[in-house]
Amino acid sequence: MTQIHKPDTGDKKSPVFFNNDILNYLLYPACIITSKSILEYANNSFMQFFGIDSGERKFDWPNVFNSEHKKCVAQTFVKAFNGAFSSCEVDVKTPENEAIPVEMLMQPVSDNGIIHNVMIQIRVLDEDRVINRPSINKQEEFVNSGHYEFSPLPLMRFSRDLQILRCSRSFEGTLGYSIDELSKDTAGISTLFKYDSEKIKNHIVEILKGNIPFKRIGEIKVRSKEGDEKIVNVIIYPVLRENEIVAIDLIMEDITRVRELKERLSSAKRLNLVSDVGKGFIHSINNTVNVILNQTQLLQIITEKDTVYEGLKQIEKYVHEVVDQLRRILGFINERTDLSEEREELFENILNDAIEFTKIHFKVEEGKKRRTISIEKIPGFEMIIKTDTVFLRELLIWAILKVSAYAGKNGKVEIELKKSSFVYLTVAVNKQNGIDKDNIVPFTLDGLSPSEIRNAAEKLNLKILEEESVEQYSIKIIFPQRVIIENSNSVNGKPEYTIEDKDIMIVEDEKALQMILGNLFERMGNRVFITDNGSDAFEEFKRKNYDIVITDYDVSGFTGIELSARVKEINEDTLTILLSGWSLDLKGYTGFIDLFMAKPFNIEDLLKGISNVNLLKV
Repeated sequence: MTQIHKPDTGDKKSPVFFNNDILNYLLYPACIITSKSILEYANNSFMQFFGIDSGERKFDWPNVFNSEHKKCVAQTFVKAFNGAFSSCEVDVKTPENEAIPVEMLMQPVSDNGIIHNVMIQIRVLDEDRVINRPSINKQEEFVNSGHYEFSPLPLMRFSRDLQILRCSRSFEGTLGYSIDELSKDTAGISTLFKYDSEKIKNHIVEILKGNIPFKRIGEIKVRSKEGDEKIVNVIIYPVLRENEIVAIDLIMEDITRVRELKERLSSAKRLNLVSDVGKGFIHSINNTVNVILNQTQLLQIITEKDTVYEGLKQIEKYVHEVVDQLRRILGFINERTDLSEEREELFENILNDAIEFTKIHFKVEEGKKRRTISIEKIPGFEMIIKTDTVFLRELLIWAILKVSAYAGKNGKVEIELKKSSFVYLTVAVNKQNGIDKDNIVPFTLDGLSPSEIRNAAEKLNLKILEEESVEQYSIKIIFPQRVIIENSNSVNGKPEYTIEDKDIMIVEDEKALQMILGNLFERMGNRVFITDNGSDAFEEFKRKNYDIVITDYDVSGFTGIELSARVKEINEDTLTILLSGWSLDLKGYTGFIDLFMAKPFNIEDLLKGISNVNLLKV
């Protein structure tokens, strides 16, 4: 590195430590300039470019530029000294007094956060780049506007004949085009704005004619160099000099991510809306089905004719099928809460839910992928299971779908519940010839990997075994004995449980259900009070204590939960039964609700629940 010797000017030498040899490795001319615009270091390329002898004590730095370009260089230097990476395109004078177009790249050099120097690199430009540097023509000085260097938004400039004159660095970074590529492309606007090029051109022409001051266009598609499409807002406005329009600027606001986010939010809102509407729809159907079911069961209790009884049993059977479907739909719509929540359910119902879900999935696949899969449930035995039944349903779905991947285009999944020294469920399929098991993507459960699914199952003491032979692939789920409860046989016909000689309050706004429950308990020898308002019910309860309060959740006045809480404040021994067609989380209300019955419910289950709670309180 050659150091330029200069007379003592009284300036304090820069404290920046700089390895002089580094600049000599650069191909382009480079130098270090102090804050006083004094040349401190220069590499060999720089010395040769300007014809500087190493023995010279002075370098006439400002006079290498013509008068028109000195201001531009000075402004760029100030920006760099203030911490910005800057550049400009100017003419410099060689020792032979020849003007050469160059690009000057200026970068700040700091020490402990304080900028003391600026490093400058010089790159000679081809003659066809003259249009991109400041012209000595005063009329065209606007072409080198400083904001093109630092504009955070993509920015373009058009001439009056719609040719692209310049684009900002942010434009190149966003869309990938350089000014060279765009200036050589005669269809520049059409290349960028595939769908809206004519609209853009028309608005530019209108601005040039003075018909409109500027134009803002929303959501325009722009094609990048790689072929990707972005969504931008566009503002087109004139560039004036001495009240004359000399060019047109176009600035873009990239809203691609914002647009994608809005679409995702819109989709989420639609899903929430569908979920809410679905829940409300199911609630309405639940109430209707509950009336049909309870009326049918009540008539079975009081009828004496076998033909009528058999007809009512048939109606009850079909209603139960509707109830099961509604319960499945509601289960999949509702969000999960506590992963370890235990419930008692008939295992056959849980398995049927999983089978019905996968059948729907296979039906969709049949239409889209021409893949036909059938499910055969081999008759087994009944059992009631106490565990996290929500997770168990999803685990069974996972097992069926994973096994079905080995069935190819068509096949049959066999499901069987077996009992030996332990109880286990087998889900198996005969593998088709030609199945490439290495390319099978396993079905995931809530985004969990197979190992994570096994770990979640093991927390419930459920063991998962995968077995594979040449002919068959199967998954075995082993149930611990502690989660299995013996199933009690239900009694057909008249109810097994009765409630007698009690004061019973019924709070229900469904008139038909009022009549059904009123008739049921009155026939058993109870005294019944009926209302459809929670506040009125509470006033009645204060006047006369009741042994049992059966209330719907969604009634006017006090809700069923509020009424139950107030009843318990007056008499802790009163049995409170909450009914609802909505899916409710009652974890915080178990202290004052003795029994919850989701609609639709069986009369037998209601009577059994009341009897069991009553026995616990005795």
